Amino acid sequence: MRSLLLLALMLAGADVAARVDLEPYLGLYLGSFESALTPDPDDDLNYNPCNPETRDCSVHQDPLIDILLALSLDPRGTLVATFYRSETQVRSGRPLDLLGRGCGTTVGGLQKLTGVDKEAGVRWTARFDLDVESRACLGRLRPTSDHFLLVRGLDPGEYGESQVEVAIDKAVSSQNYLYVKEDGVKRRVRLDLDNTQGTGRRASYRVCIEDDLGEFSRCVVTDKQLKQIGLPLPVPGGAAVNYTWWYDLFPNLKRTRDLYELTQYTARFSRIR
Repeated sequence: MRSLLLLALMLAGADVAARVDLEPYLGLYLGSFESALTPDPDDDLNYNPCNPETRDCSVHQDPLIDILLALSLDPRGTLVATFYRSETQVRSGRPLDLLGRGCGTTVGGLQKLTGVDKEAGVRWTARFDLDVESRACLGRLRPTSDHFLLVRGLDPGEYGESQVEVAIDKAVSSQNYLYVKEDGVKRRVRLDLDNTQGTGRRASYRVCIEDDLGEFSRCVVTDKQLKQIGLPLPVPGGAAVNYTWWYDLFPNLKRTRDLYELTQYTARFSRIR
């Protein structure tokens, strides 16, 4: 039964790949990473080699601007993505080290190829392993054990040429926030740690609550309210009541969960041949 299930999954994957028409997208593309176009060289995906003569590091000496992406099929019919600095490197078979010289960055095997019909303007999405030899170069990427390169086939551009978009995960940041509920309305809260009163369990905090205009001008100091509940406790000869006490913070601060923002290095490539 397990073998039949695996065979069904393999056939399903092959069917998806067969439905993805890659032929119009094979070839050589020219493009730039958006991070390479910012004034700060530290924003870019690859490390900035300082000028060896002037030792000036404020100007990126090797930005990822006007680089080449080659999409091809290997003998097994699997999609392959390779970056180059110039057409001379394409002819000589010397790929670009994407994270910087000495990083040993290579685009690994194709992990997943899917057709996308729900997202407007995207014909297919391919995910590749991104392998890096030098761990010192991993600081540019999202801190995970695995890194991936996403290539998305876009609808043809204004002049009918094929286009692809490339994305590499940069970082994930938490967007969770404190809030209170007032009359059923969830209002964000800012914690003023500079005005904490007391320490430990007796500490009180100054919190500012967002109003309808997005301002945090209304501030209060938290307080702990004593709560108690009585539970019947059976004892010989009758029943007694056992009281449980606890403290509840007021206002009741809550925190959202699972709100995270993923930032990526992205590039847009247009086919040149």
